[in-house]
Amino acid sequence: RKIGSRLRLRGSFGYGRVTGNDFNSSQNFNDFDGEVKMKKMARYGRNLHFRNDIKELAFSATFDLFKSNGRYYRRRAFTPYALAGVAVYHHNPKAKAPEGVADAGKWVALQPLGTEGQGKEGYQKKYGRIQPALLIGGGVRVRVTDRLDLGFEFGWRVLFTNHLDDVGGNYADLRDLDSQLARRMSDRSAEKTDAMTGKVRDIAGIQNVVGMQIQNFGGAAPNVYGIANPVQGEYYRLGSYGLKGDKRGNGGGQKNDVYTTIGFQLNYILTSKRIPRYSGN
Repeated sequence: RKIGSRLRLRGSFGYGRVTGNDFNSSQNFNDFDGEVKMKKMARYGRNLHFRNDIKELAFSATFDLFKSNGRYYRRRAFTPYALAGVAVYHHNPKAKAPEGVADAGKWVALQPLGTEGQGKEGYQKKYGRIQPALLIGGGVRVRVTDRLDLGFEFGWRVLFTNHLDDVGGNYADLRDLDSQLARRMSDRSAEKTDAMTGKVRDIAGIQNVVGMQIQNFGGAAPNVYGIANPVQGEYYRLGSYGLKGDKRGNGGGQKNDVYTTIGFQLNYILTSKRIPRYSGN
């Protein structure tokens, strides 16, 4: 809805998918040195992945940088604009379950599992799958015909959660998680293959560089927790991952996630009716 010579109000619904995979960090180890290389190798060792389908309802205002007066067919040929607004979106991060569990190979919703202990005493509450967001961005419209515009737009969503990928803080104590699936999805550092691509992981290469060794969480093997009552079962980790308090995301959720949208648009002017003024003559 156009209001005045510069302002437009609109509502929109959008759907999109975001994905991420620590395995991809291995593709450019040798392109970096020092701290950057170690960070990429650390992500590769962590071995987490996700996909998240986002459904967004947004209300925004656009502000044209150039005025556009008069009838619609006299509008400018080229109009850059800024936009701002609010949105509410539904998201549901998932990951492929590893071998050895009932749902092996299937995409499993992560929020109900509480992979970082969410919802348990002493941990953060579970993050919501319906969230608000702020929207900022800009774009351009190019006039094609009297009623048709071609547009290009960039939008930046400022979020209030750090769990768009389910990864936000520190590892939980495996004994605090409710199921075998939750424990296996929490720490995947010792898996021999990447669940998302099916490719073999170079665990030996990581071990040689940073000295990490595969260790068993519990069962009959020595307990790396060093405490009584280890979690029962075969749960392995690559050293420096998986123990309670070890860094899993950015260490406690100090930074929120963002997502962006980039796309082309076709805008068609449906009507330009004007209500005639009444004359009392």
